[in-house]
Amino acid sequence: MRKVRSIVLASVAAVFAAGLSQPAAAASSSKDEAPLATPLGITLQALAGGGGRGGAESKPENHTGAVPFFPANQTRSGGRGTTYADAQGRTLYTYDKDMVKGVSACVDDCTKTWPPALAASGAKAFGLWSIILRADGSKQWAFKDKPLYTFVKDTTTGERKGDGAGERQWHYAKFEPTANVETPYGMSVEESVLANGYVLADSRRMTIYAGDVATVRTPSGCAMSACSQSWKPVAAALLANPTGDFTLIARSDGVKQWAYKGRPLYTFGGDQIPGDVNGQGVDKNYELAMVIQYFIPREADVRVDIARGPIVTTAKGMTLYRRDTSFHQSNGHGLPGSTPGNQNVGRAMGTKTCEGACLKTWRPLVASAAVLPSGYWDIFTRADGARQWAYKGFALYTNVSDKRPGDKIGNDVYDVLIAESPDQNIYEHGPVNNPSMAAMFWSYVEP
Repeated sequence: MRKVRSIVLASVAAVFAAGLSQPAAAASSSKDEAPLATPLGITLQALAGGGGRGGAESKPENHTGAVPFFPANQTRSGGRGTTYADAQGRTLYTYDKDMVKGVSACVDDCTKTWPPALAASGAKAFGLWSIILRADGSKQWAFKDKPLYTFVKDTTTGERKGDGAGERQWHYAKFEPTANVETPYGMSVEESVLANGYVLADSRRMTIYAGDVATVRTPSGCAMSACSQSWKPVAAALLANPTGDFTLIARSDGVKQWAYKGRPLYTFGGDQIPGDVNGQGVDKNYELAMVIQYFIPREADVRVDIARGPIVTTAKGMTLYRRDTSFHQSNGHGLPGSTPGNQNVGRAMGTKTCEGACLKTWRPLVASAAVLPSGYWDIFTRADGARQWAYKGFALYTNVSDKRPGDKIGNDVYDVLIAESPDQNIYEHGPVNNPSMAAMFWSYVEP
């Protein structure tokens, strides 16, 4: 398994010269990498409509209602309406009676209704994720010291029928990635598509970078004139005090500088607008100050296309596509920042949208036999038993007409289907406006 890689943006001139999409990520050299949002076997799923007893009603999330923090679609919907789930997409829950750390209060008959979320063999705890040993010898995932369970009455992805059950003692495990991060005044944690995770940002909403204290030019960090023009220290107020993982560095120029986990923090002079990460890859001594990373399987990557922005590709840079139902969408689906599709609809369709002759043109992104899904990445099982990667609910494919990285010949390919009679439902796998006429389209995938 390869962890999410930090973004490296090629220059605009280089991209035009090559005529290809450029890799958006490179292996991180940090010795203190940000933890993954979820361990292997734990996924992120959009909530379906309807809550359980005591659960608030919720509409299916289609990722169109979020107000982006970073412009140019550099942020996704993040934790809005998203729940932790198991490898099959079943919502995870916590139990109020679990009061003793490392011990589950749900035993015997309780587990028939609330099966424990078991950790895979060899799984290791990290960050806020821990593993408890149950009385039967099995290992169960816990988040923030609360053991996690599924609910037997949840039958589809994103359901939360168990929320509020047992006299409101059961609660779905909502994905709130920044809820437990304590930041100094004027600093925030923001989701960035270009960074494929969550990064620190300053009071101007500009991306923050962490310097390598082992290789910076002076003990106070970035004090050389050439360095300071590009890397400006993130200054703390005179009366500021250490907060959580944030400490203070007394610089030789009299400025108090913030440090995160012991690494001095800077902004980059080449970043022009909030969300830019142009400093990544410029100097090996400075990396994005990431707080949380998203999982990416080793078969996939995120690359920056000069016209489209970040897109999801294979590890070799070939464009990946999803197939979706076509219906009226006010902000389209084939432009940067457009509708990426409804995660629950995509999962309901699964792999049925491309079978038989379709596979001659569209090749599934195959997942190896032993790998587990994580985060926004799921694994679907095809009719022939093959395992296929899916991202945000949609099965992923390459197009045989794409010959080199950056090609997107398969984008906006439509299949219009017309029924022989108005009563004939020609498409059974997803919602359409008119049962007598439907269209399916192929689109490249945005992170």
